[in-house]
Amino acid sequence: MLIQDTDPELSLDHFRWATRFGARAATVREMYGVRLYGAGEYRAAIRELRAAMRMNGRNDMLPIIADCERGLGRPERALDVAALPEAESLSESETIELMIVVAGAYADMGDIDLALASLDIPALRQKVNGQWQVRLWVAYSDLLEKAGRSDEAFKWLTLAADADTNEITDAGERLGRPSKVQAPVVLETDEQIGVMDVLDDFLAEEREREREAADDAARSEDTAEAGADDDAEPAEDSEMSDPQPSPEGAGTEGAADIETDDEDTDARQD
Repeated sequence: MLIQDTDPELSLDHFRWATRFGARAATVREMYGVRLYGAGEYRAAIRELRAAMRMNGRNDMLPIIADCERGLGRPERALDVAALPEAESLSESETIELMIVVAGAYADMGDIDLALASLDIPALRQKVNGQWQVRLWVAYSDLLEKAGRSDEAFKWLTLAADADTNEITDAGERLGRPSKVQAPVVLETDEQIGVMDVLDDFLAEEREREREAADDAARSEDTAEAGADDDAEPAEDSEMSDPQPSPEGAGTEGAADIETDDEDTDARQD
C-alpha cells in the first residue's frame, strides 16, 4: 500500500506475493481485488472480490464488481449486479456508489437522460452520514457535460472541488487548482523493511525459476537431438569389444587359487 501510487506494478507484485500465503484470508483477497480494479485488470478483480465476499459474507464490494463489468464493456451485467437481492443490504454510502455505477451503465448504453435521472436522488442535495457525497457530484457533473449542459456541469464540479478537502476526486485538478503537497512516505521500522526485502527475494527466486525452466527446456531439446543422431549412426566398435570379467568373478577365482596352494603345501609336509 505504501508504494501503490508511486509504483503500481511493484504494488501488484506485493499483492500477488501476499495471496500466495494468504489465499484463505478474505482481507488479502479483497485488497488484491481492489488493487486489480485500480490497475484495470477487471476480470481478475471480479474473481478476487467474489472470493472475498464468499469468505466474509459481506456485500460491500458489489459496487466495484458492477463497475468492473462496465470496464469489460458489459453495462447490462453491471445493471444485473445492481439488481441482486444482496444489494439491498448495502449502507447508504455504498448504495450511492452503486447508483453512480448504474448511471454510468445507462450512459454506456446511450441513455443519458435515464442516467441523469438515476442520480437525481435526495443524496444529491443532502448530507449522508454527515458528509456531502462529492463523488456523486462529480459523476453528476460528468453526465451533465455529456448531455451538453456545460454550465450546470461546471457548477456541480465546483461544489465537489470546494467540499473535497481530502482530494478523493480529481475535481480540484480538473478546475486547475493546485494539489496539496504530501510528504513522501518513509519506511521506519525493521519489520516494514523486512517485508520489502522478502518480496525482493521472492521476485528474484521467481525469475531464477523461470531461467532454470528455460535452461532445462533447452537441454531437453539438445538431448533429444543428440539421441536422434545416435539412432541414425550406431557405433561400429560396440560389437568388437571383448567383455571384461566382473570384479566379483575375479575375486572368487583368486580365492580358489589360494586354497589350492595351501592344500599342496600340507601334502608336501606330510
